[in-house]
Amino acid sequence: MTPADFLTKWHHAVANRDAALMDEIIAEGCELHSPVVWKPTTDKAYLIHILQGVIDTIDGFAYREEWVKDDGILLEFTGTVAGKGLVGFDKISLGPDGRMTRLEVLIRPMNTYLEFAQRMRDHVATFNPEKESA
Repeated sequence: MTPADFLTKWHHAVANRDAALMDEIIAEGCELHSPVVWKPTTDKAYLIHILQGVIDTIDGFAYREEWVKDDGILLEFTGTVAGKGLVGFDKISLGPDGRMTRLEVLIRPMNTYLEFAQRMRDHVATFNPEKESA
């Protein structure tokens, strides 16, 4: 899968909250580096749960810019949380098979990030490994 193929599937998966498609394009052991957690996760079901929570937590979530270089992708996103504007970046690394092997997320400004982090903590608490893998 090429970076362009990955991006087409990624945008479709995000727009449709398609967990099955996310599962297809995310490699086992993919590292998620999130501003909400202090330690990266490599549990794919947990990562997909978090990604879907982000889409639900950020009102008007939309990508507005993208940059691709070799096996690296940088996506800029926008939205609001509690009526406050937010800008963030998804830095994605792809493996040889074109699936995502690393996702690093950066978010600003601080006041919106703090509200986002609280809502994501609540979402993360709902993770049920048995339900997610079913």
